Amino acid sequence: MRKNIYIIAVLSLILSFTVSCKKDFLDVSPESTIDDEQLQTSPEATLGILRGIFSALKDYGIAGWADHEDYGHKSILTSMDFMGNDMVMLGLNWHGFNYNYEGRVANNSRAHLPWYTYYQQIKNANIVIESIDPESEDAQFQAIRGQALALRAYFHFMLARIYGPTYIGNENELSIPINAEEHFAHRNTVEEVYEQIIKDLEAAVELLEGYNRPSREFVDESVAQAFLAEVYLEVGKYTEAAEMAHAARNEYGLLSEEEWKNGFYDIGQEETMWGANLNDELSTWVANFFSHMDNTNEGYSAGGNIAIDKRLYEAISETDYRKEMFAGSEGAEFTAPNPRTGAPETNEYGEYISFKFRDLTSDRTTGDYIYLRSAAMYYIEAEGLARSGNEGDARQVLYDITKERDPEYTLSVNSGQDLIDEIILQKRIELWGEGHAWFDLKRLGLGVHRDYEGSNHSSRLEISAGDNKFLFMIPEAEIDANEEVLPNNPE
Repeated sequence: MRKNIYIIAVLSLILSFTVSCKKDFLDVSPESTIDDEQLQTSPEATLGILRGIFSALKDYGIAGWADHEDYGHKSILTSMDFMGNDMVMLGLNWHGFNYNYEGRVANNSRAHLPWYTYYQQIKNANIVIESIDPESEDAQFQAIRGQALALRAYFHFMLARIYGPTYIGNENELSIPINAEEHFAHRNTVEEVYEQIIKDLEAAVELLEGYNRPSREFVDESVAQAFLAEVYLEVGKYTEAAEMAHAARNEYGLLSEEEWKNGFYDIGQEETMWGANLNDELSTWVANFFSHMDNTNEGYSAGGNIAIDKRLYEAISETDYRKEMFAGSEGAEFTAPNPRTGAPETNEYGEYISFKFRDLTSDRTTGDYIYLRSAAMYYIEAEGLARSGNEGDARQVLYDITKERDPEYTLSVNSGQDLIDEIILQKRIELWGEGHAWFDLKRLGLGVHRDYEGSNHSSRLEISAGDNKFLFMIPEAEIDANEEVLPNNPE
């Protein structure tokens, strides 16, 4: 096992080195220490590069920016959620520059982090894609190619949502540069970017049909379908979004109450669609998701620094067991293993502190990262159904998941915008801290409103919908190396 881990780590380092030596993040010439003949004839060699991408997504410092916030894809999902309404940082710490919106400016390392992370891995995905004959009948090659296409599309999607405007109504505005079959140094339009994303994902879904992945770190058909469902929702293809979300979640069951309360640290959980298996060799305890988010452990949030927004907490039904994973207005006692002895230990925590994310591994340092859960698909399906005129089925899908969390929940009688609002509220409750809320604020044309009476936010920002602050600026290092990427997003 250690030998395999070492090989993956070395591949990751080789791939990252070829990019980090370049000033321009958009340098698009694929480079690898494995020659073209090996890639074209050996599935094992090509799979090694794919494994390197998955390894890079969970590694500390792979992007070289933002220090202890630089722990891969999970760190970016977390940073984005801190920019919304629902997560509270009581004392500014890592991720604080995103929480107070200083991280999005061109000369801040937090603006570099997503750009560098995803373009680096797009480049590596292109190595895989370009080395495999699209007409090949080799099932292993095609499954590898399908995963690389899905990843390339998803990384473009993440970049487009962070650095570019939303799709609907902005189709002709500038988004991000596409790095796919064609490589662009300048920014493409929103429509062009999403056409490429959808093209890649639709191809990936087809190629991955019947593929059985070795672990949930890999991408299978259901994950590609989940990516595509979210993209369809973004571009307003609501019927297609609902259908794809249903297909994506179809083979996954829902968590029991005990499982939902178990810390979200194990990718083996029933709802996990895609995640990362962590270990001591490929992670660092302090620059780690749980160091920032597990209030019951040692680390940056030790003793209670991350809380739920007071309004969202109060919106959760009293009979909904998810509410028990947050302290109330009076604070709460909570029992968790002692970080050093492992023995149960009860401590006092302040108001609205979160207990949702807890690393319960034996040494409390190697909890897995869960990137995507099938629960998210219920809300995409319900919203897609509601927006495409099928409100009855939308209510039923919402009922199917909410009833599992709250035994007293009854079938919704809402319609129109009220039904959409209920779906989004339940989505915010279910997926709190999992990287969805800020993207939905932007997509739905909603603002950041933290300065309300009784607010428990330490950063009481008020940002209107459509404000330029919903756009990350292009990193200064990219502008210095590549003038074609201008004009920059406004401050």
